[in-house]
Amino acid sequence: MQAPLKKATVLVPLLGLTLGSLLHGCADARNVIEWYDAGDTSGGGGDADAGTDADNEDADGGPSTNGGDGGCEIVCEDDCVPLRPGDFSYPLLAWIGPDETSAPPCPGAAPVEQFVWHGDPIVSPADCGECTCGPSYGFCSLPSSIVAHTAPCASAEGAAATPMDPPEYWDGSCAADNAIPAGSCGTGPPCIQSVTIGPLVITDEACSASGSSAASLDAPSWGQFARLCEGITSTGYAGCSAAELCVPLAPDGFRQCVQRSGIHDCPAEGYTVRFVFYEDFKDTRVCSACTCGAPEGSACVSSIALYADAACTSPVVAEEVSSDSPTCLDLTTPGQALGAKSATAFVYHSGTCQAHGGELLGAVELLGPRTLCCVP
Repeated sequence: MQAPLKKATVLVPLLGLTLGSLLHGCADARNVIEWYDAGDTSGGGGDADAGTDADNEDADGGPSTNGGDGGCEIVCEDDCVPLRPGDFSYPLLAWIGPDETSAPPCPGAAPVEQFVWHGDPIVSPADCGECTCGPSYGFCSLPSSIVAHTAPCASAEGAAATPMDPPEYWDGSCAADNAIPAGSCGTGPPCIQSVTIGPLVITDEACSASGSSAASLDAPSWGQFARLCEGITSTGYAGCSAAELCVPLAPDGFRQCVQRSGIHDCPAEGYTVRFVFYEDFKDTRVCSACTCGAPEGSACVSSIALYADAACTSPVVAEEVSSDSPTCLDLTTPGQALGAKSATAFVYHSGTCQAHGGELLGAVELLGPRTLCCVP
């Protein structure tokens, strides 16, 4: 004997909604699916329901939902919007304005703040300022070499030479080191006809840089602000046509939008108004440090005198010498003795330096781009 026909009644879940949401708008407060076991429909209590339920079954024998008089009709009492397109999110309520201070909070129908984004970045032109260099400064040292030649300056190169160098770390005071006595070279020319004094030496020379080595760069700002809010209606996403979703109504100032990570085009229909927002920015801009090149045009000068005696009382020749190049002096009386030398205090003449730096380095990088497409 076949088993009696069995009937079951099951509540229908709808997008995770509660039973109360499902029954919204149902006149008989029922939303059920009824089905039967395959087999003989005779016997038991099956006969009593067979006629009514059989009429509601689909042609292919599938389950049926009760309808008609006393049936369930889910109606969206909020807003029907187009289905979400492609890889975009489900619809959200978006407020878009110039800044956060003027943005209202999420409305009661969509109380969950999902995102806060910014758009229309404003990056002011960077002004690193001008770099400048002050006059050069440095230290001078007196010549370390004095050489006597057996020929005048015009032909001193290659002639016999006799050093009469000053002492190490010479301070310019009278020094009789390496004296050369008077004399001649037989019947030939006198032994000493000229003296070459080496150049002064400049050390620790530089210029002081000034200007904006770390200029005050205005921080980037935003020209647009977006607050995206999420909520759910009493019918969930149900209650609209097959091509639409039921979502909370957009209060004044809000609009229905979908969003997607990255920068994309909006669909050709539905959500067609495009905005691009960002999660943040990274500002790596700096101004390069101001520096100065090597000094040019500077010089150290001093007056050096040569004497016939060791006490620096009988001058033979005196001349101003500099750091630019060696100085060759012809003796007025060739062959006379060179017993000592002295020098006046040196003087440093400042030069100029070429300024470098003050250039903008780095950039403002926009982070986390988001495309927001909204219903017109």
